[in-house]
Amino acid sequence: MKSIVKLTLIFAVLVLLSVNTNAQDEKKCPWYKHGHHMGDSARMNEFACSMENFNMSDFPFCKNKKKFNGHWAGVDLGVSGYVNPDFNMTFNPAYPYMNMNTARSLTVNLNPFELNVNLYNNKIGFTTGLGFQISNYYFTDNYVMLKDSSTIVAYKVQDAQGNPVTMKVNKLVVSYLNVPLFFEFQTNPYRRLSSFHVSVGVIAGVRIGSYTKQTYDNKEGTYSLVDNSGNQVATFDVEHHSVNDRGAYHLAPFKVDASFRAGWSHLNLFGTYSLTKMFQNNQGPELYPFTVGITLLGW
Repeated sequence: MKSIVKLTLIFAVLVLLSVNTNAQDEKKCPWYKHGHHMGDSARMNEFACSMENFNMSDFPFCKNKKKFNGHWAGVDLGVSGYVNPDFNMTFNPAYPYMNMNTARSLTVNLNPFELNVNLYNNKIGFTTGLGFQISNYYFTDNYVMLKDSSTIVAYKVQDAQGNPVTMKVNKLVVSYLNVPLFFEFQTNPYRRLSSFHVSVGVIAGVRIGSYTKQTYDNKEGTYSLVDNSGNQVATFDVEHHSVNDRGAYHLAPFKVDASFRAGWSHLNLFGTYSLTKMFQNNQGPELYPFTVGITLLGW
């Protein structure tokens, strides 16, 4: 709301300055020679005269470009998931704990730095930079993964009466430091607001953090971990509604994503698909993450 008020004030100041300037210059505003302006037509002419020196390119993000400028820097929001080697989300019954709620699984990218190299006529260029990625994978079942086993192990959670526990939140959060390597084509190298763009390439990333989070209905309680055969393997106490447990969870330390971006003006749609496995070899299921989304703010 504040930004709208500021833009309104700037617009009003520009209009007033334009009116004062044109009132002193009859050559630029010939309608003033007649002394009075009657009717809608005359008023429209007067308004056009007052706007003569106004230029949309004076506003941020509307200025003409003088060099190649790619579409990496900005803030992205996307929906995340993962698929098996057959490119579907029908997972092996051996790891039901990976069944996920895709609608809630969101990724946020913050890409603050961008470096561009013009390759041809400011229409084709190379873009790289630096970015931070946070991906949330929400699970549908009440499994809890353990981080200190030789491979991924997950158990169901039951309360003290042996009933399955429903969790408000059960997710895995993974964060990466990313470096893009893009080739981009733009139709208008001088005007960002009227240019179609498309870029393809890869994003190399290194994992910088990961943790699981479960949110329980009760603030305090004792719960049990149960295997698929119904055998109790451990008990644990919860002292808060939410339990965060940081760990590697056998996730691969590095990743390489194939990436595609396309859009018009500042509107940018993107998609990524991992060329590398989500988990380390022989330590977890073979899954390949993906993300599709939109750029909320680009610069």
